Amino acid sequence: MSGMMITIDKMTGTVNVDGYQIKPSTKLAELPESFMTGQEMTVQVIREKVPCTFSSFIEATDSLETKVNLRFERDKLVSVFIHLTDLTKSYKEAADFYSSTPERKQMHLDWLQSKLGKGQDTYTSYQWGKVGVAQDRSDNVHIFIHNQNNTWAL
Repeated sequence: MSGMMITIDKMTGTVNVDGYQIKPSTKLAELPESFMTGQEMTVQVIREKVPCTFSSFIEATDSLETKVNLRFERDKLVSVFIHLTDLTKSYKEAADFYSSTPERKQMHLDWLQSKLGKGQDTYTSYQWGKVGVAQDRSDNVHIFIHNQNNTWAL
């Protein structure tokens, strides 16, 4: 399997996934067949319940799994999340996984800087949105790209 090419246009925030341009105007119905779209679900966003639909694209090489997850709220693309999994690492115990959080955060930041330059930090604002590295309550690490449709994050 050939390596997926993901690029992020630093001037516009457009994300290119395997030749497909993802922009704030992207609609669910326009996504290529390589994206798997789930059912609409209600997600708690700050103090509001919001209908969301996620669509994802996954590719794995021998050493890295890359998952691109698109988040649509009320049929508008608001965020792109990118999860990188180092397939050469195995965590035999939960403690090994949790203790690797700083290393996994650095791997995501290194990847992001390879796309947007060394000026990209764990949280950087652009004219078109916000980009950074975050972790959830379970210590899973991901890259987020929030565009101007994402009113709660901007």
